Amino acid sequence: MNRHPIPPRGEPDSTRIIYQNWRQNFTGPMLIGALIFGALALVPAILSTQNYTLDGVFIVAYLALVAVTFIQFPYWLKMGIFLLMVYVLGLSELFSTGILGDGIFFFLAFIVITTMMFSPRAGMAATAISLITFGIMSWLTLSGRIVFLSPNVLPAKLTDWLSAAATTLLFGATIILGLRQLQIEFLEAQKQTANALNDLEKERGSLEERVEERTLQLKSVNEIGRTASSILNPQELVSRVVNLITDRFGYYYTAIFLLDEKGEWAELESATGEAGRILKENKHRLRVGGNSMVGAAINTKQLRVAQDVGAEPVRFENPLLPYTRSEIALPLNIGDRIVGALDVQSTQEAAFGPQEIETLQGAANQVAIAFENARLFASAEKNLAEMQAIQRQYVLNAWRPMSDRDDLQYSVGDDDELNDTLGLRVPITLRDEIIGHINLVGEGEWTPEQKGLVDAVATQAALALENARLVEGSQSSAAREHLLAEITGKVWSSTTIDAILQTAIREIGRAFDASEATIELKVEE
Repeated sequence: MNRHPIPPRGEPDSTRIIYQNWRQNFTGPMLIGALIFGALALVPAILSTQNYTLDGVFIVAYLALVAVTFIQFPYWLKMGIFLLMVYVLGLSELFSTGILGDGIFFFLAFIVITTMMFSPRAGMAATAISLITFGIMSWLTLSGRIVFLSPNVLPAKLTDWLSAAATTLLFGATIILGLRQLQIEFLEAQKQTANALNDLEKERGSLEERVEERTLQLKSVNEIGRTASSILNPQELVSRVVNLITDRFGYYYTAIFLLDEKGEWAELESATGEAGRILKENKHRLRVGGNSMVGAAINTKQLRVAQDVGAEPVRFENPLLPYTRSEIALPLNIGDRIVGALDVQSTQEAAFGPQEIETLQGAANQVAIAFENARLFASAEKNLAEMQAIQRQYVLNAWRPMSDRDDLQYSVGDDDELNDTLGLRVPITLRDEIIGHINLVGEGEWTPEQKGLVDAVATQAALALENARLVEGSQSSAAREHLLAEITGKVWSSTTIDAILQTAIREIGRAFDASEATIELKVEE
């Protein structure tokens, strides 16, 4: 059986073609059923009749049925042969038993099958052919021009033929109208089903597009978050972020504003495009709470959206951005503290729907956290640098007075013993400050292992020297404190002025091994 491909849903004649395919698919089971029941009816019919003409008609009809069932004919030819077979069987019944026999059932089947397998118009033609056949047969039989093949046929009157014609017309019209209405309902139901499936496919395609778009947005937000968290320089961070938002989401302009120390102005930190460069050079800023969406967003701690910038009353009209049609300003929150705002502008009206707002809010939150981390890191680095500078200054102030001491140098060997030698000079470093050197002289090249060993010794020597200096300083301080306590005790043990003066000068002179010491009381006028 030939099958026609079903066209895509939504084309004009798709439902009609589906109906035609259904008829073609129904042809096979119908023919096989007719073949089976025809075989069951053929044997009794041949045995019961003694007319070789009728037997030949039945056998030829059955062979034709076998042929159209198993041989690949075009649909119209296959069904035409089958209907012709049904018509011939009905006509043979008329010749055999007249209108009072079984012929009328074959003609009704002829009308039904023609209507169902072709069209209601073809069913009307089959009805007309049946009625014409009845008229011709009634004229031939009533006029005696033909004789029925079966000898036991009851004579039929004109009223019998008219009654059979009326019955055929009534049932034929009912069948045609019913099948036509059934076909219309079938086509309408198929059309509605096709439209529903088409709508579902469109909805699925739209949903897939939205899911894909949302996935890309979340991927872009994650990329922005990863990039922001990997940058610890605040200036570099905001510059990278605004460019990423513009590139990944395809917006017209993106800028980040940061609050000044007093919290009165939102200063432009970074922006995209030529307009952003000019605004940055001009130190562009917006007053918090002023006539701008950025200032309003910072002041209220709520995002501001203008789907049509022409209808937004609170907005800064920037002449460098003439193509802006919609804008959104999102505050950069760190807990309850506002550090600035993210400003995004688009050339399309209503560019910021709920999904875009949620995406940009997520990006703004990540940017705020990353910026705060970068700021804290920069502050910590600054404090660390200041502490390291103080420590280096402390080391210099502590070791510089000791550099003049002769006992802080020790040598092994003779400096003049070798002239053509290779030397190694390794600094002794304490808190990034050089407090001395280790000088080695040898005849061969110094290997990396030897240099590493000397570096390790120098590091440990620096730590040991610092500990020794601290111990020495602690001992000296303790000695001074002890001496001070001893002199103070002796002074306080004296009870007269002369005794106090004598004790004080005597103990001070003895402590510093002075050759002469004097003390006097005198009030300056």
